[in-house]
Amino acid sequence: MVIGKKKITIRDVAKMAGVSYQTVSRVINESSSVAEETRKRVLHTMHELDFFPNKVARMLSTQRSHMLELIIVDVIHGGRLADSTKNMAHAAKEAGYSLLVSETDADGLGAAFDSAASRLVDGVVIYAPRLHIKDEDLLELSAGIPFVRRDYVSESKLAWVGFDQVSATRLAVEYLIGLGHRQIAIIPPSADMLNGYWRSLIFKQILQEHGLEPGPSCAGDYSIRSAYEATHRILATQRPFTALMVGTDTMALGALRALREHQLRIPDDISVIGFDNSELAAYSEPPLTVVEFKFAKQDATAVKYLIEIINDPAMELHPRVLMSNLVIRASTRKLE
Repeated sequence: MVIGKKKITIRDVAKMAGVSYQTVSRVINESSSVAEETRKRVLHTMHELDFFPNKVARMLSTQRSHMLELIIVDVIHGGRLADSTKNMAHAAKEAGYSLLVSETDADGLGAAFDSAASRLVDGVVIYAPRLHIKDEDLLELSAGIPFVRRDYVSESKLAWVGFDQVSATRLAVEYLIGLGHRQIAIIPPSADMLNGYWRSLIFKQILQEHGLEPGPSCAGDYSIRSAYEATHRILATQRPFTALMVGTDTMALGALRALREHQLRIPDDISVIGFDNSELAAYSEPPLTVVEFKFAKQDATAVKYLIEIINDPAMELHPRVLMSNLVIRASTRKLE
């Protein structure tokens, strides 16, 4: 810019574009509340005027970067991670924020928070399905950065958003019992996973409530292969079962193949139920009965909750528990 030339401001952009000061601000902050035609006109005007907003100056004046960070901890098999990341990025953008993504293990979580602080992020969403940690230890690691966990962590009194794994497991097991099944096998996620711990524990408790013995069990790691191999191990025990509960609908694909290799028909010989309700569940053979988790809702809720905390640091923190529902398809049947 030539020395002595008047410095262009947001108000100059607004006047030339024929919009309000607030509209230009929303365009700069990437808010979705601006019509696309208006957004293009404002961006074109900014380009014509050689106007580039000074984000560092805005951060210093407002004490906000309008950046959030998703810290992924010890996720081995991604599953729906790509979709969840996209969902959270979209929710952040809707609220005028950008989303950064980083990955670490449990031992590196403190360093990950330090790095987030160096990037001046306003808050962090933690996706850590294996992380068992006391509230006070997590608060110490966070060093004052607002955060929300995107996990079901029933023992925590901090901010988290997750599907109630107790009620979800009860929904699946009691549905199978209601169909007349008394010998039910299970392939849960491994016990080091938060969800796997609850699925195994509540599965046994519900069967005991009904006076039933748990059927054969073998854990998987969220992969299709792990459930395929677990099903073969369960069948090798030669313990009878008429229904199989599998940790996710993706894992269920491996279980279905293993059952067919043993000439077992679904659901005539074995009823199969899964969790999640990804798109593939409706197109498996047969279509899979599932306990549905609406992950898009969980992702958006976690981001919105984090922004609420950022805007009101004194607000009382509490869990936000989401409930699941049953989607019945052709992989389960009532016993005669």
